[in-house]
Amino acid sequence: MAIYRLEAKIISRGNGHSAVAAAAYRTGTKIRDERADKTHDYSSRTKGVVESVILRPENSPEWAAKTATLWNAVEQGEKRKDAQLSREFILAVPKELSAKEQFQLAVGWAQAELVSKGMIAEVSLHNPKGGKNPHVHILATMRTLDGDKFSAKKPREWNDKGLLVHWRESWAKAENDALEKAGRPERVDHRSLKDRGIDRIPEPKIGKEAVGMKQRGVVADPERFKLVRWVKSLNIARPWLRGIEKTGEVPQQGIGKTWLERSMFFATQTRQTVRNAVMDAWTKLIQSRQPGGHDIPPKDRGPEMSR
Repeated sequence: MAIYRLEAKIISRGNGHSAVAAAAYRTGTKIRDERADKTHDYSSRTKGVVESVILRPENSPEWAAKTATLWNAVEQGEKRKDAQLSREFILAVPKELSAKEQFQLAVGWAQAELVSKGMIAEVSLHNPKGGKNPHVHILATMRTLDGDKFSAKKPREWNDKGLLVHWRESWAKAENDALEKAGRPERVDHRSLKDRGIDRIPEPKIGKEAVGMKQRGVVADPERFKLVRWVKSLNIARPWLRGIEKTGEVPQQGIGKTWLERSMFFATQTRQTVRNAVMDAWTKLIQSRQPGGHDIPPKDRGPEMSR
């Protein structure tokens, strides 16, 4: 199923990052950072990098066409210790498309939305092991070209929130156009769950740091993984809670013929806190229907389920 993702962030020297290191990693190459006198070698991960290309405005100097010279020029042109070096876009591309179609989709979008505004953009298609998460990294310059060098001032309009909203919408349209052209029925939507009227909590991203810790055995079950499972449990619980609040009944949703079966399914899918919340709501409902509305002691609510 096609998924939507457009993440935009700034690579900053103030956070200890390097534009040269970022480019080497995303292109799967070995590049020497001339300013820091340090070599960044990611050539061993070329299997995950499908293809890369630099897109640039017309009449750009030749040094802007090569990864090493481009990003070294960026580094050397920024003097501040906290300088913003480049803008990065991370785009999910539909698994339903071929690698060639995925790359063409990202290149077309970058050309129309970034390069046309004066940015130089390096587009890299990644498809890690298993092919379950094809995505694109786009590194874009923070300055326009002024002849054969970068401009003295950075365009402030590129940081406008309205432009980010436009980029999100235009990427969704580009994805859907590509899926339609390929004869695929899948579609994506850039709008938030709230704007689409979907009663669900957005699942947080696990992130490469947590994945790395788990893969290396540093932490068996990182907190980020626990958080994602927790949010999934809350989303499973939401229709049950809504049903109890509105009607006093547990929604069936095709997961059990009797109330007991549905309750057991619910108990095995959610964590202790959610189960306690549902039980409290159910207890209050029973109390409201009993003469006098006496409290039901906790010990009579049934045995606690282990996590």
